[in-house]
Amino acid sequence: MTTAYTIAQTSTFSEARARAVMRQVLGDFMNAASANLIARETIQRWHEDLEYAVLHEVVDTFQLQFTKPDGARLAIGYTVRDDGSVMEASKAGGLDFHGLPAGTRVNVLLTYRTGARNIEAVRAHLRARGWAAGGSLVAGATSRDRAFSKSGFGIERSKVGDWE
Repeated sequence: MTTAYTIAQTSTFSEARARAVMRQVLGDFMNAASANLIARETIQRWHEDLEYAVLHEVVDTFQLQFTKPDGARLAIGYTVRDDGSVMEASKAGGLDFHGLPAGTRVNVLLTYRTGARNIEAVRAHLRARGWAAGGSLVAGATSRDRAFSKSGFGIERSKVGDWE
């Protein structure tokens, strides 16, 4: 007797869903600006660029990274999911950026999906807006704390590093 299994996976991506989810990410980003770690204009520009990349379906993950004056690194990591696996619809916030010391530097980094069809166009767009290749993801203990979703399209948020 032979048994065959198949699985069909369809993407839950749509522009409207992605924009709705990215609004929650913007809320998180703006909290870093409210804590006077970075200029609002910079955060808004980064968010616009990330949203552009998400809308072109090339983003795997991105991190809002923090480097403390003593060199310790931590991040808020975001993982894009368009497979219907994220149904939680949390609100932005719940992050204590005010606890980070003065002089903390903020950076953003994204990783691309392997084989994404729009990747070269997105890379060219980001280069034109001042993004540079390189950098590295912050590594360390990771704890998933929230997720943002709209009709199955979602982004999982995790704290990376020592946030205590």
